[in-house]
Amino acid sequence: MAGRHPEIWAGISAWVPISDLTAWYHQCKQANRNYYKHIVASCGGVPGSSAEVDEEYRKRSPLTYLANAKDVKLHLNAGIRDGHDGSVPISHSLLAFNEVAAAEDRLSADEIDYFDNEVKVPESLKQSISDPSYGEKQPLFRRTSGSATVTIFDGRHELVSDAAIAWIESVHETRQRKAD
Repeated sequence: MAGRHPEIWAGISAWVPISDLTAWYHQCKQANRNYYKHIVASCGGVPGSSAEVDEEYRKRSPLTYLANAKDVKLHLNAGIRDGHDGSVPISHSLLAFNEVAAAEDRLSADEIDYFDNEVKVPESLKQSISDPSYGEKQPLFRRTSGSATVTIFDGRHELVSDAAIAWIESVHETRQRKAD
């Protein structure tokens, strides 16, 4: 949404988002999650079966448009165990962040793979974060670049409602201050 029409959004809070439909198809098929069948039905075939099918995957993937949202306040969140105890690997959130982040703030492919495969934060990226809005699902990793923030929290495929609401309120308050 933010990448297709960035001019209408004050901010977007995305929780455990899918950013690359082709990657998610392969991840679901490998993990034997039935979602891959729904993806095939929606896109008209499996990735690589035709140029038309590949175009459907491309145009339905947020990564295709996300660079347009560099000036939109983005709040990307994923539980560290998602993809293992949940259906969307956290690499989707991290790759979405990379798409809008400044080059020096992006995570490397090795770091993203470590998050996904080891289900923990790489040693070089460990932080001490306290954010009361996440309650028992405390952030394990957080990075901000420009208008985007990605948070990996101690959880799975879920939304932490208090954290989402707190973020929305902060965006609203910022807009109010700018309007005054």
